[in-house]
Amino acid sequence: MKKSSLILFLLLIFLLSACSPFCKPTVKYIEKPVFVKCKVPEVPESELQNIPENATYPIKLQIILNNYLKLQKENKLLREAIKVCQ
Repeated sequence: MKKSSLILFLLLIFLLSACSPFCKPTVKYIEKPVFVKCKVPEVPESELQNIPENATYPIKLQIILNNYLKLQKENKLLREAIKVCQ
């Protein structure tokens, strides 16, 4: 029993190794056109003000508020651009 299984195993290895040069997989490249839904609109980056160290507290708060409003406007434009391209 062991001898016959060994011979069968060796025969299987021989057949698989003999087939390998002739059974190479071929690679086929398929080129397909890619459709772009839309061109992403240009959204300008917000120009934020720097907060000076020696400024008073109300001036610092005003600069922070202005920066926040600019970033909020930029965020809204970016969300609209994303919505257009979906």
